[in-house]
Formats: sequence, C-alpha cells, structure tokens
Amino acid sequence: MHYGPYKKSLALVAIAVSGTFFAITAQAVDFNQCVAMALKQNPQILAAKAEQAEAKGAVSQARGHLLPKLNASFSASQSNNALTVFGMKLSQRQATFNDFGASQFNPSNPNSLNVAPAGLNLPGSYHNYGTKLQLEIPIWNGGEVWGRLSQAHAMLEAAQSGNIMARQKLTFAVLQAYDSVIAAQSAIQVAHKAQEAAESYVKTSKLLLDKGVLVKSDWLAAEVNLEKTQLAVQTAENDHANALENLSILIGWPEEKTLSVGKPVQPALPVHSLPDLQRQAITENAGIVALRHKLKAAQDGIQVARAAYLPHVNAMANQEWNGSSLGNAAPSYTVGGEVTWNVLDFSRGGGMDRAQAEREQAMATLQEAQNKLRLQVAEVWRSAREAALRVKMRRLAVQQMEESQRLVRLRYENGVETITGLLHGQAELDQSRAELVSADYAEAVQRAALLLAIGKLNPQEIVDVAPVSVVEGAS
Repeated sequence: MHYGPYKKSLALVAIAVSGTFFAITAQAVDFNQCVAMALKQNPQILAAKAEQAEAKGAVSQARGHLLPKLNASFSASQSNNALTVFGMKLSQRQATFNDFGASQFNPSNPNSLNVAPAGLNLPGSYHNYGTKLQLEIPIWNGGEVWGRLSQAHAMLEAAQSGNIMARQKLTFAVLQAYDSVIAAQSAIQVAHKAQEAAESYVKTSKLLLDKGVLVKSDWLAAEVNLEKTQLAVQTAENDHANALENLSILIGWPEEKTLSVGKPVQPALPVHSLPDLQRQAITENAGIVALRHKLKAAQDGIQVARAAYLPHVNAMANQEWNGSSLGNAAPSYTVGGEVTWNVLDFSRGGGMDRAQAEREQAMATLQEAQNKLRLQVAEVWRSAREAALRVKMRRLAVQQMEESQRLVRLRYENGVETITGLLHGQAELDQSRAELVSADYAEAVQRAALLLAIGKLNPQEIVDVAPVSVVEGAS
C-alpha cells in the first residue's frame, strides 16, 4: 500500500533537531466539507451520475415497448396513375359505374365488352387528402420486450452501485489528500523543532569553543547541521504546499482563496474477524454488487436472444379520413391481428451464442473480482492491525529518544560528549518523530482502505481526532 507522495518528504526532515507548532492562518475546512465539495464537482462522480441517468433512460425506453403506440399522419397526394386514382376514389367513396366506362357500353354492340374504358385507363390528375390514426398493440414478442426491460433494470442497478463505488473511492482519495496535509503540517513541526535544537547547539558550541572546551571543527559541524535543518524546513513547507494544492484541486477549491484543513480524522477500525469481513465485502462491496447486476443483465440477454426462435403476436387498429379536398373526407377503419414466426433464420443462432458468451464472461469477471477482493481484504486487514502497532511503537520510541537526547545534551554541555554523538542522537530523535508522522498517516489510510474494501467507507465512519504533537518532549 502506498502512503502518498509525502512519505519521502517526511524522511527528509528526520535530520532536524527542534521545532514549533505550525500556525494555520487560512480558512479551515474540515473533512466532511472537503468530501461534500469533491462530490459536487469531481469528474468521476459526474460521469457516474451521467451513467446512472443513461440507465434510467434505458429503463423508460424498454418499458415503453410494452405499451401501445399511436401514430398520427396526414398526407396530400396527386396522381394520374390509373390504379392509384381508382384506389383514391374508392377510399373517398367516390367511385361510380362511369369510372368503369359505363357511358361507353352499348348493349346493342357485340364488341362493347372489348372497348377500353377511358375513364378507368386515363383518369387524369386526381387529388387525395388523407388523415390517419394508427394504434399498434404488442401482445407477445417471445419474451423479448420483458427481457430487455429486466436487462435495463439490472444495468440501472449496476449504475447505481457504480455511483456508490465512485463516491466511496472519492471519499478515500479525499481522506488521503486531507491526511496528507495533516502529515505535512506535522512534518513542519518536526522540522522547526529540529531547527530550534540546531540553533541551540550552535550557541552552546560557540560558548564551549570560547571556553576552550571544544575545537573549531565541532562548532563548524553544528553550523553545518543548522544549514541542513533550515533546508529541511523549506522542504517540509514545500511538501505542505504541494499537499494543499492536491487537496484544492480534488475538492475544487477556488484559486483566489487560501486553504487549510481542520482537525485530523481517523476511520473506525472494524472489530469483526477476517472471515466475517471477507464475507461482508463479497456481499456489500459496491463494485462487486455492480458486477452481479451486470451478470443478471447478461442472463437476461439470453432471454432476448431466445425470443428470435418464438412467434410474435401483435394487434393493430387504424382510423382514416380520405377526401378530394380538406373539407370533404370519408371515414374508414381497419382492425386486425398478426402472428409472425421466423421459422428459418441461420443468423439467430449467432445471437444466442454471443449472449451465452457474454454471460460466461460476466461470470468470470465476477469470480475474478471476488477472489481479488478476498485477498485485498486480508492484506489491508493485516496492514491496518500492523499500522496500529507501529504507531504505538513509534510513539514510545519518540518518548525514549527524547529522554535519551536530553541526557546526551547534558553530557555535551559538560564537555563529556562529542558533537558527533550529540548530532547523531538528535538525528535519531528526528527520524523517530518523522516515522511517527508517517505511521499515523499510514494507519488512517489502511483503515480507510479496509472500509472501502468491505463497502463501508463513508463520512459517518470517519471521525475527528484530537491532534497529537510529535514534538512534545525535550530536544
């Protein structure tokens, strides 16, 4: 597990020798406020919301295929095609015997039946204005419509779980950035404390040099050490500025405002056993839940593909008005039903094979993710417990090193300890303080990673803690 970009910088300040508390003068924002601001503008959250909205639209679209469709149309046409004109007249109920050439028929003429009726064959241009309302009623489509609706619901639930996962991942990222600022502030405390100690050693060394107790090289060694601590202070301040910049970008903080953070936060540590946590993760991890819904959607895809082998039943009804002018229309209606069955279609077999393959792929993806999650939970559970022990050990080490360095300094001031021993002891003390800062940060991150893995990472599980100084003791 990576503890952020500031672990290296914490080690750099380990050579320092004394410090002061870091003063916050900018507007302080607590952890919950940071999470709320990040959720409003983070691109990943916006993308997750858009995906969820898209899935809702797909559900509405699939549900719409279950309902009747009503289409309205209006047409205006002109034609001199004999068949078309005769059809227009029939739909307008305007056809007459004369359209069949009745006026040309002469019963006394034996050849009258062979006369081509001019009114029928050469009708001239004719107009029709038609208005139509058509109602299409789906009855049964082999389960395709219901399968697509179930598939859309599964994808919506997957998108909702994905949104939850995105929110939890963003909360984790905010916690890392927020506690990185806290760690950087503590590193500045360590660096300033080291600088104060270095300044004190320079003064003490100069006094001892003037008394003839020390040689000049010892005093110069103290001066070099002071320069190192000043550089460490600058490095710590730069790391703090970088941490603030990272947090500012993550939460969308205005560039014209100066940002600082409030109290340190610490996620709660789950008290359940490792097997219980692994079972909880498989059940409640939002990423795993989303994959389950995607598997359900793939299974519904098989039902959709199977519908191609089954008959489809639909009904329709329409009402028409046709006339040679807009105000002269004859009404008519048509009702009917249709059963279609695609008896032979070699392409539908490929659709079924593809749907089954997609289900197998979804099952494999889910199984792989579950296996990885079990391992991840085990690793972060052990790391979180180890981190807690490391914090306790580092805190005791700092106390021990502070007392040891106090005694070394007394011996140095009395001329019975060398500057090398004094600076070596101070370096070890600063290293212990820096390691405590790093351990505190690592513990918070490991706890958060465990909550993220079991699907429980939310602001309610992350509480403020009292800031603990790493430079309380003597130099």
